[in-house]
Amino acid sequence: MKIFITVYKKWPGCYTYLMLMILWIGIAAVYPPVLIPSPLDSIRALFTLAAEGQLWTPLVLTFLRFAVGFAVAFLLGAGLGLWAGSHQHVYKLIHPAVSLLQAVPPVSWIVLAILWLGTNGGAQVLVVSLALFPVFFFNSVQGIRSVPRELLEMAAVFRVGRGKKIRDIIWPALMPFWSAALAINVGTGWKTVVMSELISGQTGIGAAMNTARVYLKTEEVMGWTLLVALLGMGLEGLVRASTFGRRGKSYAFRTNQHDV
Repeated sequence: MKIFITVYKKWPGCYTYLMLMILWIGIAAVYPPVLIPSPLDSIRALFTLAAEGQLWTPLVLTFLRFAVGFAVAFLLGAGLGLWAGSHQHVYKLIHPAVSLLQAVPPVSWIVLAILWLGTNGGAQVLVVSLALFPVFFFNSVQGIRSVPRELLEMAAVFRVGRGKKIRDIIWPALMPFWSAALAINVGTGWKTVVMSELISGQTGIGAAMNTARVYLKTEEVMGWTLLVALLGMGLEGLVRASTFGRRGKSYAFRTNQHDV
């Protein structure tokens, strides 16, 4: 009994995943493999794809598209968000357009992106960028608005350099908002790029899943789905571990003569 309690304290979600695995095995035992393949068959299908050289190329392409779309969304969203958050008239001008962008579902952008960019990869990058941009924008707006004005005024009085103001005042205020945006968008972006490949792509994980579906290779579909879920959870966990651990840092701004 103590072993189970110790395992639960260290990994509280392990029993949930164990129950889900048991449920999957039970359902797979009732239905034919063409509908619900077993976990073992799904994992075996992944190893077969890897052995045949059909696993790594789709995985790398999907990850590259996700990374490029994520980077574009962050750079544009954070840049425009900081600008709009610092200038109210700019915010009033940009805010309606970003709100409209956020209201459009990604599947609509997929259809338009195919018409604009084709199916060779650009469409998927565009969809990811458009889907993630609003979250980075609004979080950046709130982050820059949360910067303590009294500290900025104090920095101006003591003639603190711009680099030190950014590092010790602005950056600590932005980090909690950017950490939350990164944690949300990494999972959303990963699912969006796979979905866009499934609908519009000829390469990548989504396209491989669609091909397996056409040929009724359900074990491959489930194998890809399992891999996508694990990678998405891993990316989100990595981002949370690397960013949320910094949220507890207090403002490092100091006003003694040595630091000024």
